[in-house]
Amino acid sequence: MEHAVHLKNSEALNHNVVRLTLDRPAGYAFTAGQAIDFKLPRPGLEEKVSAFTFTGLATDPHLELTIKCYPEHHGITEQVASLKAGDTVLISDPFDTVALKGPGVFIAGGTGVTPFIAVLRQLQVEKKLAGNALFHFNRTKADAFLVNEFSAMLGRDFHGVLSQEDAPGFLHGAVNADFLRTHIRDFQQPFYTCGPEGFVLAVKNALLELGADAELIDVQF
Repeated sequence: MEHAVHLKNSEALNHNVVRLTLDRPAGYAFTAGQAIDFKLPRPGLEEKVSAFTFTGLATDPHLELTIKCYPEHHGITEQVASLKAGDTVLISDPFDTVALKGPGVFIAGGTGVTPFIAVLRQLQVEKKLAGNALFHFNRTKADAFLVNEFSAMLGRDFHGVLSQEDAPGFLHGAVNADFLRTHIRDFQQPFYTCGPEGFVLAVKNALLELGADAELIDVQF
């Protein structure tokens, strides 16, 4: 089912990531980690659909999405950057993405972290964050976002990682077996990874090389 909802607010989280706050239809329900199909009723975009994950809590009175905008793609995300309060967007009913298998390590590339935002926020509400860790990879410090919130939630179990520069408070490196071996002790636990396809496949291959159980690796693109 498709729902027409109005934008309440758009907030920049960095130079190309925005947080959208949307009206919530009556009776609309979802769980942490679920995603929706997102459309914009604008000329030329009628047939274009993108999937985004809710990043707010299921108990919030509004809906929240965190989206990276790609002006060079000339599609939905380019238009997302120009949305204003009162604009209409179309969303589907929610569908499942992340399949939690217990406390583990979340490894995300860029806005691949979005499925994990609501999951971690919900675990925090339930006081079940213990035993979870997050590695959030970005190219540069300017690309990072929600660093303060992740740090407040997870403390030393949050690791911001930059692949193209060194910066205080961040690890530096790329996703490979050497990096993961250096920073993770236990490979017999659940792993959750999301991001660009090449990133996710690199994470999965490195984890398998290090002895992780394929059944405990949840992969999202």
